Amino acid sequence: MKFLRKLFGSSKQKTAGNRSGTPLLARELESTIGEAERLVAAGRHEEAMQVAEAGLRRFPTATRLRSVVQYVRRANSNKRLNELKATLADSRDARAYRELIALHLDLGNRGPALEVAQQYVEEFPDSSDSFVHLGEVFLARYFTEIFARDAWSAVENLERALELDPSTVRARVHLGMLYFAIGAVRYAANELGEILHIDPSNTRAAEFRERMLEAADPDTTEEDIEMLLDYGEDNQEIPNDPTEFPGGRRFQIDRKGGQLSPKLFAAAAAGIGKRLRIEQLAAIGTGGRPLAVAGENKENFVRLACRLDASARRAGRHMNFGTMRRFMVEGKFGRIVLVPAGNCSVAARAPRSVSTQRIAEGLEMVVTASRADDGQEHE
Repeated sequence: MKFLRKLFGSSKQKTAGNRSGTPLLARELESTIGEAERLVAAGRHEEAMQVAEAGLRRFPTATRLRSVVQYVRRANSNKRLNELKATLADSRDARAYRELIALHLDLGNRGPALEVAQQYVEEFPDSSDSFVHLGEVFLARYFTEIFARDAWSAVENLERALELDPSTVRARVHLGMLYFAIGAVRYAANELGEILHIDPSNTRAAEFRERMLEAADPDTTEEDIEMLLDYGEDNQEIPNDPTEFPGGRRFQIDRKGGQLSPKLFAAAAAGIGKRLRIEQLAAIGTGGRPLAVAGENKENFVRLACRLDASARRAGRHMNFGTMRRFMVEGKFGRIVLVPAGNCSVAARAPRSVSTQRIAEGLEMVVTASRADDGQEHE
């Protein structure tokens, strides 16, 4: 049990009561986390997975529930991962490369997936399939982290696959999926047209292409891919859900959850923040736009939080760190912790005596209580 507490964090989360519905949400989240972790401790992994996945549908930003899901997936997959690694250590097996890449992507291991995909290309430089898989990994990174360079890398590798074999439908599907996701519907329609040229019986592709072209702006003959990718990176958003594109891989897309309500944020911050000795809180939306703030000296803190958020994102983008998980600075002012929360980032300042983990858990609770379901605030 000590190992599980260390892995997932303490399950003792204190909440505060107010008239906004915050205590009910907080207790529900705490109960769900506790049940999932108890099932893991009892070795009942499939049940733990069901509880955690159901909880994530209710609380999309609950990092400890995500930890349960990842733990169970890895526990169930470790044996096969080791078998595939052993196979590749002894031989050049294209099927083992493909399975290992897919397994890493299913587990959310995008770093190891990229390493294996690059090895696959090195071992099979004349195979269109190896470049398709490398492009797919870059797509998975892009849909998770929304860095334009990953999208360009995906395009480069998928186009290389088509140079080697113009009939590679999977490369066309992934290119079309990317173009559709960023809003370049005419480029996406062109890829579907090529797919239909190869497979005229693909009725789903034909219907989807027709719907896209009907919805397209008649005054736009060709979209600016670079502008769309830069806009997506700057605003950390993808206009269309890529998993809707026909025939594509079901990429793991982070769901945003309900919209964050400033009224609920303030109420949750007043209760949970007081209990955890958090003095100031702020939520920052896409493009560095302040969404909500609580505590004293609000104007200065929200300005600082926005700068920290921009700095963390720049560091991840330019130094190839990937998605920010947690960003912390400390000094005479105390300790400031910044964490991502779906479609925004949240920051909190507390005395240095309050642990980073404690502050992060408090932020998670505040965000969960601040989500307005279907645009409705809790009364």
